[in-house]
Amino acid sequence: MKRQEIYNAWKETKRQIDISEDFSRQMLNQIYRYEREKRRSLFDGHRLIELISAHRLAKAGLVTAGAVTGFVRIMFVVYAFLGC
Repeated sequence: MKRQEIYNAWKETKRQIDISEDFSRQMLNQIYRYEREKRRSLFDGHRLIELISAHRLAKAGLVTAGAVTGFVRIMFVVYAFLGC
């Protein structure tokens, strides 16, 4: 029974902790303030993806660059197999 008494005493002390009425509001304000003041990184990958997906010309340029890169890689493989 000694363990049960210790546990009940611990539970009672935990119930007596007083938290102010606007505790959650204060915490959320601190989080929002931290997020606003956080420095932006020099390279933001999400912003770059949004920029590319929003512009047709950027998407076309990216696809073209990928196609050219793929073609060059195929040409290197063909050149290596033919042994020229």
